[in-house]
Amino acid sequence: MSNTHKNWKQFIINEAGLSKIRQDMSDYDTAFITAFRGDINDKSMCVYVPPSQEELSERDKMGKRGVTNKRNNKELSAFLLSQGYGIKNVQGSYIENFGSIDPEKLPREVKEASFFVTNLNNDPEFAEQIINLGKRFCQDSVIIVPKGEEGYIYGTNNGKYPGLDQKETVGKFMGGKTGEFMSRKGGRPFVMKEDEETKTYEDLPGKQRQAAKLMAQRIAEEISDMHILSEADLSAYVSSGMITLYHYAPVDEDQIEVDPNQFGKRSYSRREKQRSSYPRSFYYVDLNQAENEVKSGKKLFSLEFPVNKLYNFKEDPDGLIKSARHPTYGFRDDIEWTELFSSIHEKYDGAYYSTPRMDVVVLFEPATANKMERE
Repeated sequence: MSNTHKNWKQFIINEAGLSKIRQDMSDYDTAFITAFRGDINDKSMCVYVPPSQEELSERDKMGKRGVTNKRNNKELSAFLLSQGYGIKNVQGSYIENFGSIDPEKLPREVKEASFFVTNLNNDPEFAEQIINLGKRFCQDSVIIVPKGEEGYIYGTNNGKYPGLDQKETVGKFMGGKTGEFMSRKGGRPFVMKEDEETKTYEDLPGKQRQAAKLMAQRIAEEISDMHILSEADLSAYVSSGMITLYHYAPVDEDQIEVDPNQFGKRSYSRREKQRSSYPRSFYYVDLNQAENEVKSGKKLFSLEFPVNKLYNFKEDPDGLIKSARHPTYGFRDDIEWTELFSSIHEKYDGAYYSTPRMDVVVLFEPATANKMERE
């Protein structure tokens, strides 16, 4: 179809499934994602390369294992279910390396098992989790559909289309007769066919739940490692040895004290508290990265902070990240992460690092910030 900016990829879903998917998109945030890749051994476009076979065999007491699309999808589904999301298996195909003219990376059709994911518990970090997983499993992109809104493609590797961290609207879901709904997005055909009902974590037998939790924990640890390895450059925000920090607060005062002990009381900071309960307050360094849920109905405050009092994750000047990382498990929630923040606090007042959506500074001590009249 000619309208490439308002149409989705091509889907074929049976009529009952079409109605359910449309209803889920109206009621919840949803997404499409897979861990399949046409050439599973090609890591050249990946933003993260998981541990080697030797490291994986140390983690898996059953012995050395091969990395396969089927195994990756099993781990992906385990993580999605463990987060409280609903998943529906869908079968499809897409064009990998779309638009490439590299003779070693020619476009190719990849048939895959994918997941339609439903944010059943309204997790505020749903989109970030899907993006994390797309990067972890070296996908060209993921599709995210905010509740009742237009969906968008988000690039999750260094491929040509759509490009890493590039976002392109693909329009609202529209169904035709017999459940067939067809379009082309940037010339990339995609076909999906529903094959079963939505599955949740509660549907798994006891032993499968335990196995899913273990697999999900490993993926979470690898995503943590991925973040550390992809930190943005701190120097871009520094001027004369100082960095401007921004904080939103629901008070209309000229000056406030931002207290780390208030950490984790807002829904959008609970995931960070799950990562580590070590008290810290959060600041933006780029207002263009501020989320609507954080700034909505709040006033903006700022302060100037000496950059030499911040620990730079990317440079890891004192080797604290290297020392804290467990040789087998990497960084686990509220274990190595908490040890790391505690070690940093012994010498520094805060730290600078990145998440998939933004660059942030955390401070371990209370700080005074002044209201800004305008952004």
